[in-house]
Amino acid sequence: MTSRLAAGVLLAALVMSTAGGGWAADENDALFASGVVALREGRPGDAVSAFEALADRGVVDPVASYDRGLAYVGRVRVGAEVPGDLGRAAHGFEEARDLTRDRKLADDAGKALTIVRSEVARRRMRAGQPVEVDPGRSLSRSLAGLLSEDTWSVLAMAAAAGLAVGLFVRWLGRAVRVRVGGGVTAAVAGPVLALAIAMTLAIRHDRMYLREAVVVGPNARPTDEHGLAVPGATSLPQGARVEVVDASGPWQKVRFGTIEVRVAASSLRELARAD
Repeated sequence: MTSRLAAGVLLAALVMSTAGGGWAADENDALFASGVVALREGRPGDAVSAFEALADRGVVDPVASYDRGLAYVGRVRVGAEVPGDLGRAAHGFEEARDLTRDRKLADDAGKALTIVRSEVARRRMRAGQPVEVDPGRSLSRSLAGLLSEDTWSVLAMAAAAGLAVGLFVRWLGRAVRVRVGGGVTAAVAGPVLALAIAMTLAIRHDRMYLREAVVVGPNARPTDEHGLAVPGATSLPQGARVEVVDASGPWQKVRFGTIEVRVAASSLRELARAD
Protein backbone atom coordinates (compact mmCIF):
# COMPACT_ATOMS: atom_id res chain seq x y z
CA MET A 1 0.00 0.00 0.00
CA THR A 2 2.78 2.42 0.89
CA SER A 3 4.59 1.86 -2.43
CA ARG A 4 1.37 2.52 -4.32
CA LEU A 5 0.79 5.71 -2.34
CA ALA A 6 4.37 6.81 -3.00
CA ALA A 7 3.84 6.29 -6.73
CA GLY A 8 0.66 8.32 -6.52
CA VAL A 9 2.33 11.23 -4.80
CA LEU A 10 5.22 11.28 -7.29
CA LEU A 11 2.69 11.47 -10.12
CA ALA A 12 0.81 14.21 -8.32
CA ALA A 13 4.04 16.16 -7.84
CA LEU A 14 4.81 15.88 -11.56
CA VAL A 15 1.32 17.08 -12.50
CA MET A 16 1.57 20.06 -10.17
CA SER A 17 4.98 21.07 -11.45
CA THR A 18 3.86 20.95 -15.08
CA ALA A 19 0.69 22.88 -14.17
CA GLY A 20 2.67 25.78 -12.72
CA GLY A 21 1.88 24.92 -9.11
CA GLY A 22 5.51 24.87 -8.02
CA TRP A 23 7.26 27.23 -5.66
CA ALA A 24 9.07 30.39 -6.68
CA ALA A 25 12.17 29.90 -4.55
CA ASP A 26 14.86 27.66 -6.01
CA GLU A 27 15.76 26.50 -2.52
CA ASN A 28 12.24 25.20 -1.98
CA ASP A 29 12.34 23.35 -5.30
CA ALA A 30 15.64 21.77 -4.32
CA LEU A 31 14.32 20.73 -0.91
CA PHE A 32 11.21 19.19 -2.43
CA ALA A 33 13.23 17.33 -5.07
CA SER A 34 15.65 16.01 -2.46
CA GLY A 35 12.77 14.80 -0.32
CA VAL A 36 11.17 12.97 -3.25
CA VAL A 37 14.49 11.35 -4.15
CA ALA A 38 15.02 10.30 -0.52
CA LEU A 39 11.59 8.68 -0.47
CA ARG A 40 12.28 6.88 -3.73
CA GLU A 41 15.64 5.60 -2.46
CA GLY A 42 14.29 4.39 0.87
CA ARG A 43 15.84 7.09 3.07
CA PRO A 44 12.82 8.25 5.09
CA GLY A 45 14.92 10.10 7.67
CA ASP A 46 16.39 12.36 5.00
CA ALA A 47 12.94 12.79 3.48
CA VAL A 48 11.54 13.89 6.84
CA SER A 49 14.30 16.49 7.17
CA ALA A 50 13.65 17.87 3.68
CA PHE A 51 9.88 18.13 4.01
CA GLU A 52 10.07 19.55 7.54
CA ALA A 53 12.47 22.18 6.24
CA LEU A 54 9.84 23.09 3.65
CA ALA A 55 7.21 23.39 6.37
CA ASP A 56 9.55 25.59 8.42
CA ARG A 57 9.86 27.87 5.39
CA GLY A 58 6.09 28.33 5.39
CA VAL A 59 5.41 26.24 2.28
CA VAL A 60 1.73 25.26 2.26
CA ASP A 61 1.19 22.63 -0.41
CA PRO A 62 -0.88 19.42 -0.37
CA VAL A 63 1.74 17.32 -2.18
CA ALA A 64 4.49 18.41 0.21
CA SER A 65 2.24 17.64 3.19
CA TYR A 66 1.37 14.23 1.77
CA ASP A 67 5.00 13.39 1.08
CA ARG A 68 5.87 14.45 4.62
CA GLY A 69 3.29 11.98 5.90
CA LEU A 70 4.79 9.25 3.72
CA ALA A 71 8.25 10.04 5.05
CA TYR A 72 7.12 9.57 8.66
CA VAL A 73 5.33 6.33 7.75
CA GLY A 74 8.50 5.15 6.01
CA ARG A 75 10.53 5.80 9.13
CA VAL A 76 8.11 3.64 11.13
CA ARG A 77 8.26 0.86 8.55
CA VAL A 78 12.05 0.61 8.57
CA GLY A 79 12.20 0.38 12.36
CA ALA A 80 13.65 3.85 12.95
CA GLU A 81 10.48 5.24 14.54
CA VAL A 82 10.74 8.29 16.77
CA PRO A 83 7.95 8.85 19.33
CA GLY A 84 5.25 10.90 17.62
CA ASP A 85 5.99 9.73 14.07
CA LEU A 86 2.52 8.26 13.59
CA GLY A 87 0.91 11.49 14.77
CA ARG A 88 3.05 13.58 12.43
CA ALA A 89 2.23 11.22 9.57
CA ALA A 90 -1.49 11.68 10.30
CA HIS A 91 -0.98 15.45 10.35
CA GLY A 92 0.61 15.38 6.90
CA PHE A 93 -2.21 13.29 5.43
CA GLU A 94 -4.93 15.40 7.09
CA GLU A 95 -3.32 18.57 5.78
CA ALA A 96 -3.00 17.15 2.27
CA ARG A 97 -6.64 16.11 2.24
CA ASP A 98 -7.76 19.56 3.41
CA LEU A 99 -5.61 21.53 0.98
CA THR A 100 -5.88 19.58 -2.26
CA ARG A 101 -8.48 19.87 -4.98
CA ASP A 102 -7.16 16.74 -6.65
CA ARG A 103 -9.63 13.93 -5.98
CA LYS A 104 -6.98 11.24 -6.47
CA LEU A 105 -4.61 12.83 -3.95
CA ALA A 106 -7.46 13.35 -1.48
CA ASP A 107 -8.47 9.69 -1.76
CA ASP A 108 -4.88 8.48 -1.31
CA ALA A 109 -4.45 10.73 1.72
CA GLY A 110 -7.66 9.41 3.21
CA LYS A 111 -6.57 5.78 2.73
CA ALA A 112 -3.14 6.46 4.22
CA LEU A 113 -4.77 8.23 7.17
CA THR A 114 -6.96 5.20 7.80
CA ILE A 115 -3.90 2.93 7.88
CA VAL A 116 -2.05 5.19 10.32
CA ARG A 117 -5.01 5.52 12.68
CA SER A 118 -5.64 1.78 12.55
CA GLU A 119 -2.09 1.23 13.77
CA VAL A 120 -2.59 3.79 16.55
CA ALA A 121 -5.83 2.07 17.58
CA ARG A 122 -4.10 -1.33 17.57
CA ARG A 123 -1.37 -0.07 19.86
CA ARG A 124 -3.86 1.57 22.22
CA MET A 125 -5.90 -1.62 22.39
CA ARG A 126 -2.79 -3.59 23.37
CA ALA A 127 -2.14 -0.99 26.10
CA GLY A 128 -5.72 -1.27 27.39
CA GLN A 129 -6.68 2.25 26.32
CA PRO A 130 -9.76 3.46 24.41
CA VAL A 131 -9.24 2.82 20.71
CA GLU A 132 -11.33 5.67 19.29
CA VAL A 133 -9.00 7.86 17.25
CA ASP A 134 -11.39 9.71 14.95
CA PRO A 135 -14.75 10.67 16.52
CA GLY A 136 -15.73 12.45 13.31
CA ARG A 137 -17.32 15.83 12.80
CA SER A 138 -20.60 16.98 14.27
CA LEU A 139 -23.77 16.47 12.22
CA SER A 140 -24.18 20.20 11.55
CA ARG A 141 -20.58 20.59 10.37
CA SER A 142 -20.87 17.50 8.19
CA LEU A 143 -24.06 18.88 6.64
CA ALA A 144 -22.47 22.28 6.03
CA GLY A 145 -19.50 20.61 4.36
CA LEU A 146 -21.68 18.96 1.74
CA LEU A 147 -21.69 22.21 -0.27
CA SER A 148 -19.31 25.13 -0.60
CA GLU A 149 -19.94 28.50 1.00
CA ASP A 150 -20.74 30.02 -2.41
CA THR A 151 -23.21 27.25 -3.21
CA TRP A 152 -25.03 27.67 0.10
CA SER A 153 -25.16 31.45 -0.55
CA VAL A 154 -26.66 30.97 -4.01
CA LEU A 155 -29.18 28.51 -2.58
CA ALA A 156 -30.14 31.06 0.08
CA MET A 157 -30.73 33.73 -2.57
CA ALA A 158 -32.80 31.34 -4.68
CA ALA A 159 -34.87 30.31 -1.67
CA ALA A 160 -35.39 33.96 -0.72
CA ALA A 161 -36.63 34.71 -4.22
CA GLY A 162 -38.93 31.68 -4.13
CA LEU A 163 -40.32 32.74 -0.76
CA ALA A 164 -40.99 36.27 -2.01
CA VAL A 165 -42.68 35.02 -5.18
CA GLY A 166 -44.77 32.51 -3.25
CA LEU A 167 -46.00 35.11 -0.76
CA PHE A 168 -46.67 37.61 -3.55
CA VAL A 169 -48.71 35.10 -5.57
CA ARG A 170 -50.62 33.92 -2.51
CA TRP A 171 -51.47 37.50 -1.61
CA LEU A 172 -52.52 38.75 -5.05
CA GLY A 173 -53.68 35.56 -6.74
CA ARG A 174 -57.40 35.40 -7.49
CA ALA A 175 -57.76 31.78 -8.47
CA VAL A 176 -57.74 29.26 -5.65
CA ARG A 177 -55.17 27.08 -7.42
CA VAL A 178 -52.85 30.01 -7.87
CA ARG A 179 -53.08 30.98 -4.22
CA VAL A 180 -52.56 27.40 -3.08
CA GLY A 181 -49.53 27.10 -5.36
CA GLY A 182 -48.08 30.29 -3.94
CA GLY A 183 -48.62 29.02 -0.40
CA VAL A 184 -46.90 25.72 -1.15
CA THR A 185 -43.98 27.52 -2.76
CA ALA A 186 -43.57 29.78 0.27
CA ALA A 187 -43.90 26.84 2.66
CA VAL A 188 -41.08 24.98 0.89
CA ALA A 189 -38.83 28.00 0.32
CA GLY A 190 -39.00 29.20 3.94
CA PRO A 191 -37.26 26.22 5.60
CA VAL A 192 -34.79 25.97 2.71
CA LEU A 193 -33.90 29.63 3.20
CA ALA A 194 -33.39 29.17 6.94
CA LEU A 195 -31.19 26.11 6.39
CA ALA A 196 -29.11 27.76 3.65
CA ILE A 197 -28.52 30.88 5.76
CA ALA A 198 -27.50 28.79 8.78
CA MET A 199 -25.08 26.68 6.72
CA THR A 200 -23.60 29.75 5.02
CA LEU A 201 -22.96 31.39 8.37
CA ALA A 202 -21.51 28.17 9.80
CA ILE A 203 -19.06 27.74 6.92
CA ARG A 204 -18.10 31.40 7.05
CA HIS A 205 -17.45 31.12 10.78
CA ASP A 206 -15.26 28.03 10.29
CA ARG A 207 -13.36 29.69 7.44
CA MET A 208 -12.59 32.75 9.53
CA TYR A 209 -12.20 31.42 13.05
CA LEU A 210 -11.92 27.62 13.17
CA ARG A 211 -8.50 26.31 14.17
CA GLU A 212 -7.77 22.61 14.11
CA ALA A 213 -4.74 20.56 15.01
CA VAL A 214 -3.55 16.98 15.10
CA VAL A 215 -2.22 15.31 18.24
CA VAL A 216 1.39 14.46 17.47
CA GLY A 217 2.60 13.75 20.99
CA PRO A 218 2.61 10.06 21.94
CA ASN A 219 1.29 10.86 25.41
CA ALA A 220 -1.03 13.88 25.30
CA ARG A 221 -2.40 13.70 28.83
CA PRO A 222 -5.28 16.02 29.78
CA THR A 223 -4.27 18.67 32.30
CA ASP A 224 -5.96 21.42 34.27
CA GLU A 225 -5.35 25.12 33.67
CA HIS A 226 -2.18 24.91 35.76
CA GLY A 227 -0.69 22.06 33.72
CA LEU A 228 -1.29 19.38 36.34
CA ALA A 229 -2.38 16.01 34.98
CA VAL A 230 -6.06 15.21 35.56
CA PRO A 231 -6.25 12.07 37.72
CA GLY A 232 -7.68 9.09 35.86
CA ALA A 233 -7.91 10.90 32.53
CA THR A 234 -6.94 8.97 29.41
CA SER A 235 -4.41 10.52 27.05
CA LEU A 236 -5.59 11.68 23.65
CA PRO A 237 -4.51 9.34 20.85
CA GLN A 238 -1.76 10.55 18.56
CA GLY A 239 -3.09 11.19 15.10
CA ALA A 240 -6.43 12.48 16.41
CA ARG A 241 -7.84 15.62 14.83
CA VAL A 242 -9.01 18.16 17.40
CA GLU A 243 -10.52 21.62 17.39
CA VAL A 244 -8.47 24.26 19.16
CA VAL A 245 -10.80 26.13 21.51
CA ASP A 246 -8.22 28.19 23.41
CA ALA A 247 -4.64 28.47 22.18
CA SER A 248 -3.35 30.79 24.89
CA GLY A 249 -0.58 29.56 27.15
CA PRO A 250 1.49 26.38 27.11
CA TRP A 251 -1.61 24.23 27.69
CA GLN A 252 -4.26 24.55 25.03
CA LYS A 253 -7.91 23.70 25.37
CA VAL A 254 -9.09 21.41 22.58
CA ARG A 255 -12.32 19.67 21.65
CA PHE A 256 -12.10 15.97 20.84
CA GLY A 257 -15.51 14.71 19.83
CA THR A 258 -17.84 15.93 22.58
CA ILE A 259 -15.24 16.48 25.28
CA GLU A 260 -13.03 19.49 25.99
CA VAL A 261 -9.65 19.04 27.65
CA ARG A 262 -6.38 20.88 28.04
CA VAL A 263 -3.19 19.35 26.70
CA ALA A 264 0.37 20.57 26.31
CA ALA A 265 0.77 22.80 23.26
CA SER A 266 3.89 20.83 22.34
CA SER A 267 1.75 17.72 21.77
CA LEU A 268 -0.27 19.46 19.04
CA ARG A 269 0.52 20.50 15.49
CA GLU A 270 -1.88 22.95 13.90
CA LEU A 271 -3.23 22.23 10.43
CA ALA A 272 -2.32 24.75 7.73
CA ARG A 273 -5.15 26.34 5.81
CA ALA A 274 -5.32 27.45 2.20
CA ASP A 275 -5.25 31.20 1.61
